[in-house]
Amino acid sequence: MSLLDMPKQTPELFAETIKEIAEPVIEHLDSLGFKDKKFYQLMKQGVSISEMLGLSEEELAAVYEMARRNISVGQVEKAKSLFIMLVQIAPTEEQYTYGLAMTYQIQGDVRMAVKLYLYFISRDATNPQGYLRLGECLLAAKEYQEAGDAFEAALRMFDDPVKNYDDKKYAQTMMKSARQKLV
Repeated sequence: MSLLDMPKQTPELFAETIKEIAEPVIEHLDSLGFKDKKFYQLMKQGVSISEMLGLSEEELAAVYEMARRNISVGQVEKAKSLFIMLVQIAPTEEQYTYGLAMTYQIQGDVRMAVKLYLYFISRDATNPQGYLRLGECLLAAKEYQEAGDAFEAALRMFDDPVKNYDDKKYAQTMMKSARQKLV
C-alpha cells in the first residue's frame, strides 16, 4: 500500500478522522479560553483564530521566521510547535502547512509529511517545492515510481532557465535516481 493511497471513505472513517484532527485543536482552544458559542459561530463563518485575536500579518510572519530559524539550528521540535500553532490559528496560509510538513519529514515521519505535503499541493499546486519534498518522502518510503513522478512534476514547473537553477538540477538528479531504482 502506497503512502499516497487513500483509504476507502466511509461515514465512520470520516467521523473518526475529523475527531482525530479536531480533538487536540479544540482542547487547545478551550485551554486558551475559547469555550463560548460566539467563538464557534465565528469559526463556522470562516473567521480564523488569528483574525479573532487581531494578529497582524507582521506578527504571524515573525512567528513563521522564528520557526524557520529553529529548523536551521536543529531545534526541530520547537519549530514543529510553532508551525502547529500557526496552522491552527491561520489554516489558510499554505507556507505554515509546508513548514509543518518539513518538521515531520526531518523527524522521519514520512507518512505524516506526505499527508501535509499533499494538502500543501492541494492549496498551492503551482509551487514546485511541495512536489520536491513529496518526492523525497516517497523516495525514503521506497515508492520509486511515485517519487519519480513527483520529481518530474516539480521539474515541469521550472520554466525559467536561470531562476531556481539549483532546484531544477536537483529535481532532474532525483527523478533519474528514482527511475533507476525501478530497473
